Parts: sequence; C-alpha cells; structure tokens
Amino acid sequence: MAAGDAKLVRASITFFTHNDNKDHDTVLNVLVKNKVSMFLSEDLAKGENLGGDQEFSDPSTHQFDLSLLSTTTTIADLNVPVVNIHIQPNGHDRWIFDYTLALAFDNGKTFSSSESGIVLDQDNRDHTGVFQG
Repeated sequence: MAAGDAKLVRASITFFTHNDNKDHDTVLNVLVKNKVSMFLSEDLAKGENLGGDQEFSDPSTHQFDLSLLSTTTTIADLNVPVVNIHIQPNGHDRWIFDYTLALAFDNGKTFSSSESGIVLDQDNRDHTGVFQG
C-alpha cells in the first residue's frame, strides 16, 4: 500500500484544562472537517456532548474518540483539516484549555496537532483551529 492510500481509522481529541474549569452543564461539541477547496469542506469526524454532565476541573485531562463520518478518507485526501470546538454554557462559564487532535491511519501512522491557551465562554462559544500535523 502506498503511503497516501492509508485510510483514516480513528480521530481523537484530548483537552487539557487549566486556570478555569468547564462547568458540568456546559455542552461540548467537536467537528473535524477537511477543506477540499476554497468553498467546500468534507466532515471527517465529530463528537457531540463530549463528557456529558461532567465538569472538567482545573487542572484535568480528558480524551475522547470522535465518530468518523467518512470511511474512505485517505492521507492523500487531506488538504487542510480544521477542528471546530463549540460550547453551549448554561449561564456563565469560562473554560481555558489546550487540546491535541490526533488522526490515525490503517498503516499505523498517527498525526497530531496541538493548540494552547484557548478561552471559550458564554460570549465566545467557538474556536476554529487548523491542523498543523
């Protein structure tokens, strides 16, 4: 199998909470997309209501496997993977965290990308990060 033919078999995200927790009643959703062109993207993986009613205390680490939305995506298909992180607080909540997104392929290779110092709250509910792996 050529390296570019390896298929995406797993996507996971790990959150590292620091300085301010995520409340137990704040909903957390993640969507990973692949920019196919300037105006078109393909959904690769998602996680909805990650952690359920769990508080992410300060400090803490939480890892989640994301549901793959495509079973045919190969390494060669990836142009610009983008991760969207969205929270829905119940009232006021400020969450400060770092995260690592990992994409694993059926040839045994895993690529990861991390971003630090993200702050989301009731007024700023969305973060979009470009995969740097």
